[in-house]
Order: sequence, then C-alpha cells, then structure tokens
Amino acid sequence: MKKLNTITNKEPEQENQIEAFDGELLHPSLDVKNGVLVLGFRYRAKPQEEKEIFVVVNEGTAQTTESDQLKIQEKLYYFEKRGRKLMRLEERWSVSALRQFLKDYTEIKPGVTPKEVFEKILGLAKRYIELEQETDYHLLTAWVLGTYFYPIFYTYPFLHIKAPKRSGKSQCLNFLTQLCFNAIKARPSLPALCDTVDSLRGTYLIDQGDALARRGNEELLDILADSYKKSGGKRRVMNLDKRKGREVLEFETYSPKAFASVKELPEDLRDRCLVVPLIKSQKNFPDPDDNNENWREVRGEIYQLQMTNYDFVSSSYTVKKIEYRQSQEILGRSLELWLPFEIILGCFGAGEKIVESKKRFLSQYGFTEYEPSELEEEVIKAILSQLQDKSEAILTPKGISEFIDVEAFYPSDTPKQKAAKVGWAIKKFNLSSERKPRTKDGVRYLFEKSRVEGIHKSYFKTTLEPTPPTPDASEGLDIEKIPM
Repeated sequence: MKKLNTITNKEPEQENQIEAFDGELLHPSLDVKNGVLVLGFRYRAKPQEEKEIFVVVNEGTAQTTESDQLKIQEKLYYFEKRGRKLMRLEERWSVSALRQFLKDYTEIKPGVTPKEVFEKILGLAKRYIELEQETDYHLLTAWVLGTYFYPIFYTYPFLHIKAPKRSGKSQCLNFLTQLCFNAIKARPSLPALCDTVDSLRGTYLIDQGDALARRGNEELLDILADSYKKSGGKRRVMNLDKRKGREVLEFETYSPKAFASVKELPEDLRDRCLVVPLIKSQKNFPDPDDNNENWREVRGEIYQLQMTNYDFVSSSYTVKKIEYRQSQEILGRSLELWLPFEIILGCFGAGEKIVESKKRFLSQYGFTEYEPSELEEEVIKAILSQLQDKSEAILTPKGISEFIDVEAFYPSDTPKQKAAKVGWAIKKFNLSSERKPRTKDGVRYLFEKSRVEGIHKSYFKTTLEPTPPTPDASEGLDIEKIPM
C-alpha cells in the first residue's frame, strides 16, 4: 500500500505536464495567415547545393529567411515542410529579379500596376488561344491571376476547357502552365495530385479530363470533387512501402484545377467548373514556349502584385461576401465560385467588366449544373402526389414506382429494377427524412412534404401540378399515413 501511495502522490505538475506549440503553422510554398504572406522557393546556391528561401511580407515590410521559423510581433511562425519539395526559383522567376524586387520594395519604388498586368495577360491570352467571346478572355485572365491568391478564398472554381479535337485544348493548357501559380500539367493520379497540390500548392492541369469517368478512378474523382473548397481539407491515403510497410499519408487537396476534355466531365466535377469553350481557329497561333515569350518576366510581375496586393484582395473578399449575404443576389455554390472572379476583376483594374463577366459566368455555369433525368423528376412528383393532404408519409420504392409512367423506365425493366431505380433517386437527392425498418414490402422511407417540395423547387424549373391518385390506385400503393 505504501508503494501505491508513493505513486499516486506525485506532484501534479510533473505527472500531467503537456507541451503545446503556441505558434502558427505555415505552408512553405504559399500561405496567407494573420496578414502575413509567405512564398517559398528552392534555388541553386552552389553547383552541388540547393537551399530553400522564404519571402515573408507583413504590414508593408518584406524580408527573406532560410530558417524554418520566424517571429512576427511576438508570434512564432513555423514552416511545416514535412518533406515537401518547393518550386525551383529559377524555373518560375529568378534570384536576381527577386533581389531587385525586395530592394525596390524597401525603397518604396513604384512597380507595375495591377491594371497593367491584367491587360498584359489579357493580350497574351488573345495572342495564344481563341475563345468564344471577348468576355471569356477577361474571365480566363481573372482565373489565372486568382491562382496566386487562392488560399485567401474559401472556394476556388475549376476551369473546364471544353472543345472538339484539334481545337487548341493542349495549347490552352500550355498557356496556363506558363502563367498560373506553380502550375504542373500531369495525368490525373493520386501521386500527381500529392506532388502538385500538397507540396507546391500549385495549379493542377489535367488533359483528357473525361477519362476520369472510367472505372477505377472512383477514389481520385471523389477527392477531386471535394477539392474546390478549403473544407475539402486534408486527405489520408494508405500507402504500401516495401521498406516502411503500411503507412498513412496525409496531403492537401484544395487548389486551382483546370480540366481539358472533348466530352462532359463526370457529374461531380461539372457543377464546380466554369466552362471555357474554345473555337477551332483558322489561323496558326505561336506555341506558348520560352522562345516566343519571356514568361519569367511576366510571372515576376504577377509575383510582385501578389506580394503587394494580397491584403487588399483579402479585405475586398471579406467585404464582398457581406454585401452578397445582405443582397441575396446570388446564393450557394454559384456565389462561392463567382466571388474570386469578381474580387480579382475589381482589384486588378477591370471593375467595369464585372457586370458583363458575371452574366457570362452564370450562363456558362448553368451549363455545368447537374440536370436531373425525367425519371428522377417523376419520382419526386410521385412522392408529392401522396403528400398533398399530409405533412409526412412513409413510402416504399416499390410503391412509388407503381405510380410512375412506364415510359420513364426501360421496357425491359422488371418491377425489382424499377424499385431499385426509384431507391437510387431517393438517396441521390436526399429526399427522405428517415429510413424506417424493412418489412416484407421492402425498404421504407419517411418523407416530409416541405423537404420534398424544397428539393423539387431547387432542381426543377417546371411547374409542379401533381395528379391525385384514383381511389383504386391508392389501394395498391405501399404507404403508411402519419398521424397529424
């Protein structure tokens, strides 16, 4: 007993002491937190030696450091490297140009203006690719510039370059590779996603995006679909290594992404995209390579604007979100995806193009939104027809299928297959409020009239005029009335 007493009577400070990091973690490639901007690069210091350098901008001051951490206003900031390989400075900009920028920044020398850079990229887009409308060039330019500021935004829209073969899709992707932040053109795969997004926070460019619909890409497609927003967050993937064995890898997925394809993208990606249709041009465009343009100089100007305007972009985004919340002009995902365009257009001297660009964005975004099938609409109408005088009802997929016109199904569909298709529509649109225990008639669902009506209003533009069932037909429907 004495020994037990000795153990339990230890000093509480010694037994329960827990150390915690009281600083802020920063991504080494690009981050914006607490008014602090960080840009990270690696560069060749000696023939056989590479070093990492971080540019840190805060409240009108810019400094560089090679350390893993630094203090700003008594707060410790730590670069969370975790083996991430940074972009080579010489590939995107240059050491001498960075030095000159920092010198000019310190001496408060005027540099290029946001409007000048916007107009330059707009002109380059017209030189290398042919788009359907003039407004498309403004949207594309805003998207390119926005890739340097995307950590500020809660969501960042995907770009879908859609056109027939030999219409310039690869040319457009090559153009984006030259100008977008840390852009990498790669095949759609988990390793490429990890290298491009998690290490570089780069713009992920995918050719032949329609191939994502093939069997075997389900996991990647699920990750991509969720990666247009910050809350898509980090993903954990099981990795099998010959030396280390099984290990869990954690990587970020949120970043700008562009897909080029002939066909439609998979459904889960379509309503996160701005479609940029290309025209098969009758003239020959030059290749967007280093022989035809000084791309490093152009990127250098964008880097400069990134470091001098990130705070303005951030505050404008905050204000504009509040304005739209009050006006209710645009709602939901449409608003989330449009906002980055409006902020960049407004902050980079193209504010007069906002109204026209918004109209074009909403029309193009409408093409990407999911359009329910005839059967899916008939399922909702059949459910509502049984909820006319009730606020709630319990129905089965089998019973609902019997009240749907046979032409909505395939002629070869059996009653079981019909019920399965109805069940799939119920799950897909989250029509039911609760799943009830199974009976001999199959799975049963509780439906609330207000919920189903709201879903119908959100997805279908047609006027809802449910036809009441005849008394004889009602007897054949698997339904349980809910006490009012």
